[in-house]
Amino acid sequence: MLGKEVIMRELTVLDLDAETPEQIFDVMGKRFEELGYVNEKYIPSIKKRESMYPTALPTEPYPIAIPHTEADAIVKPFIAPVRLKNTISWGDMSDPDNKLDVKVAFMLGFYEPGAHIELLQILMHNFQRGDWVEALFAAKTEDEFYDAVMDMEWYHD
Repeated sequence: MLGKEVIMRELTVLDLDAETPEQIFDVMGKRFEELGYVNEKYIPSIKKRESMYPTALPTEPYPIAIPHTEADAIVKPFIAPVRLKNTISWGDMSDPDNKLDVKVAFMLGFYEPGAHIELLQILMHNFQRGDWVEALFAAKTEDEFYDAVMDMEWYHD
């Protein structure tokens, strides 16, 4: 099981200006590739996967997305926390026709089979912690946002 060491400060972004998940994938995918986390398959792969299997979760009080893609696009594992400047419409994981207003995404890059399942359980546990979620939205700098992310409890129920 991977630990918090895969939450990358250099991939943490605060107030990304994007209007669609695809724009996020373009901007962040380029950054991931430049920094050696993914290969050239990443952007087309995540766009295709997201179009078939959207990744927004209807968590309360704020929906959060967890986009991820096929292992062959990943060079080294990562979690990239991204807070958007404005909410964007994102397909609901449990009902793709339903759109959720997302402002935070945890972009996941894993090549270990099943790693995203355990991480999903850890994230779901933390998404239920109102104080943790509020800290994500209250952060005023990327460092504050990263520190808030790192305060997550790394276990699940």
